[in-house]
Amino acid sequence: MKYFYSAERNMLYPSTMRGRYEAAGTWPDDAREVDKATYEEFVGDSPAGMRRGSSDEGLPCWVALDPDPVDARKAAAINWLDATADRIRASDRSVGQYLDAEYQLVAQALIEYRTNPEGEVPDAIRSYAAAEGLTVEAAAQQIAEAAARVQELLQDVRRIRLAGKAAIRDAGDDADMMEAARPFIDQLEALAIQEQTDN
Repeated sequence: MKYFYSAERNMLYPSTMRGRYEAAGTWPDDAREVDKATYEEFVGDSPAGMRRGSSDEGLPCWVALDPDPVDARKAAAINWLDATADRIRASDRSVGQYLDAEYQLVAQALIEYRTNPEGEVPDAIRSYAAAEGLTVEAAAQQIAEAAARVQELLQDVRRIRLAGKAAIRDAGDDADMMEAARPFIDQLEALAIQEQTDN
């Protein structure tokens, strides 16, 4: 078995793959043979704070990462967390779901109806009942249940998002900020999956 390195592409190749690359016309022109120890050292994971690069001689070497400032790394992780939370809050905009303008109108109509059930039925409830073939009371009940689910979801999203931001802010300067955010991203994604399952 032979091994090759392309400085131009910063890639390592075992000889067993050469035929496929050549057949596809993608074998690098600057590929040069390296020994097995070099191949094994540089084909694996990089040491902490390093990345694979090319030496002046065109051989693989470890190069120190140019670290982003801590504040920039924290901001990027927080932006990822906020974007995930925003996506989950806005993932389903059916009647009674998530606090958009239509939901606010329906929620206000529900308050009016519950406050004065003998009075005139608000149009938002009456039109939902007609559209769904429900009685006014059944429509109001569905709207109330949806509103309760929405409030619970929003509270959960807020709790996870704020806990994630605190964890990122408290992470040490040398921490991987995206990894600090990941458990909270996973919790938000699990909420979204649960919400889809429930609906």
